[in-house]
Formats: sequence, structure tokens, C-alpha cells
Amino acid sequence: MGEEEGRKEWARHWQYAELPGLDLLRAHYVRHTFPRHAHDGYVIAAVTGGIEQIGLPGGTLRAGPGSVVLINPEVPHSARAGVPEGWAYATLYPSRALITEVAAEIGTLRGTPGFTTDMVTDPQTSQVITEVHRAAEAGNALWPPTPCCAARSRGCSAGTRARCRSVRCAARAPPTPNGPGPSWPAG
Repeated sequence: MGEEEGRKEWARHWQYAELPGLDLLRAHYVRHTFPRHAHDGYVIAAVTGGIEQIGLPGGTLRAGPGSVVLINPEVPHSARAGVPEGWAYATLYPSRALITEVAAEIGTLRGTPGFTTDMVTDPQTSQVITEVHRAAEAGNALWPPTPCCAARSRGCSAGTRARCRSVRCAARAPPTPNGPGPSWPAG
């Protein structure tokens, strides 16, 4: 990519009818900034280039390629480029209803699921998010059928186990005969 081409801004925000409850945004921003705002649903953003600087109530994050930014509903945040060439990302905006449905599909958790960390460095999950975008752009909702199925189809790597610990539920699942209830993987 040439220097001039890399400085162009572009964005595509859309909803794919075959993935209800999920908005998608792919973009490259250089000068554009997002003032403090919040979303009704969740934000799961895979930074694919440059550096995104995110202002959150607990401080400022700098997310680069391979990072996945995780923001719960109603959490105020801002965003801007963290380097002169800007940042690129593929973002999923699942609704609260979709996340609740996915959590129920995975296990017996009760309560409202939520992330306990704002960012993880996980190139594998970042790639899955990018693949969700590519599949939707190609009109293919079969891969992956849901974000959780994508995570499960990848197996449980050390990174996946770390992500599982990055999510909490308002009320833990009741213990099973074999120990505590399952964790909900973020991805």
C-alpha cells in the first residue's frame, strides 16, 4: 500500500440480514475521531492495522494489530488514531439479545454476560472477526453460523482459555455434579 493510499479514510457500516442482531463496521481512519459515546449493545473490535487509541473510564488503551477491543453496553468511550497513519479495524456490534442467546447456547449461565477486560491480544480471535466480515461481505452466513461457533470450531488454545477468563456473568451458573458451571468464551 502506497503512503498516499494508506492515508485515505473509508468506512463501511452495515447489517447483514442473515446475521440478525449484529451490526458490522470495517474502516480505516486517519484523522477521524469518535468523541465520547456509548452503545446499546456490545463492541468487539479487531484492530487490523495501525494503532487505535481508546479512551475508557479506567484509562486509555492503545490497540494494535492482533488486539481485540471489548466494550460492554453503555460504557462511555472515545477513539482516535494512535499513530499518524491511523488505524484499521473490523468491528462486530452484537445486540444484548444476541449475546444473551449465544451465552445460553454455550452453557447454563444466568444473568447478563459482560467482559471483565477491555482488550486482549489474540491474533487468532482477531482473524475470526475478520473472517466473519469477509463471509458477510460474500453473502455467506454459514461460516461462521454464530461468533461462538467460530470460537468453538477453532479449538481451545491457550489464548481461548485466557479469553474465557476475560468474561463474567452477573450471576454464575449453578455448580454441576462435576464442579462449577461453565465459563462463557468471549469470541
